[in-house]
Amino acid sequence: MRYRETGDVHLDFHRTANGTISYLRANYGRDFLDETFRRTARDVYAAIREDLKRGNTEHLVEHWTYFFDREGGRYALERNGEEIRFVVERCPAVDYLQSRGIPIDEDFCRQTVVVNDALAEGTPFEISTEVLGGGKCVQTIRRRAEQ
Repeated sequence: MRYRETGDVHLDFHRTANGTISYLRANYGRDFLDETFRRTARDVYAAIREDLKRGNTEHLVEHWTYFFDREGGRYALERNGEEIRFVVERCPAVDYLQSRGIPIDEDFCRQTVVVNDALAEGTPFEISTEVLGGGKCVQTIRRRAEQ
């Protein structure tokens, strides 16, 4: 997998991401923030997107599970035919911020929604992201309905 850091984990980058999201929205607006997330999906996660275009979801699934395992997140991975559900019970980023009393920006989880949408653009898949609050969400990958 291309996106695999193996050095020490310093979870304070979640604080930086949270602050950056707040700053960008407050100073440039939500449209700019969303475009930043879309560019991240297209440019930073280009290899995952290319795999999705080829009909392969495994790179994305491996990416999700690798980082949740690495950071001590709690999740369930459910497969039902071609549908894959990543059920997050404890997001390590949200958990880290909460454990330090850092207010979580209202758009912190929006990054997951917008990145997933952008990853799926132009691929045979759709990725729905249901943010449940409190560091919980359900991310579902499924083939698009035939048009």
